[in-house]
Amino acid sequence: MVLLQPTSANVFDNLRFVAASARSPLDELSAYLAAATEVPEGGDALKWWKRNTSTFPHLSRMALDYLSIPATSVDVERTFSRGRLLLSHVRNRLSAESTRALLCIGSWLNCGMVKISDIRSVTTEVEVAAGEVEELEADWAKIGV
Repeated sequence: MVLLQPTSANVFDNLRFVAASARSPLDELSAYLAAATEVPEGGDALKWWKRNTSTFPHLSRMALDYLSIPATSVDVERTFSRGRLLLSHVRNRLSAESTRALLCIGSWLNCGMVKISDIRSVTTEVEVAAGEVEELEADWAKIGV
């Protein structure tokens, strides 16, 4: 992952300036498999992948998504409870993609991977003058991998 402009303290502000890595995912996998095995401090694989995001951008993205999935039935029940709170009778039209994104952001927030101030800054509504219509891009809600 390469930043094209200076970084901001807000994680979400930097997303539009990130360019794709010049290295292919296959080269990245080969480099990862050839690297010496390193045991993460305290056994926290999430922190290891977050720390190695610049070295393995594609693999770390997959690892962070999959490792943030709860591993026990207690966490599954907790996730369903969160899902029920998230998908109340008022929000019953959220797509599966939006639901996954909200649960994922919640998990990242709990792990300390994202700051609440960053989330608030990108989700705050912009004031629109009466009668003015603001057009959104066709794929504004698309989550790319």
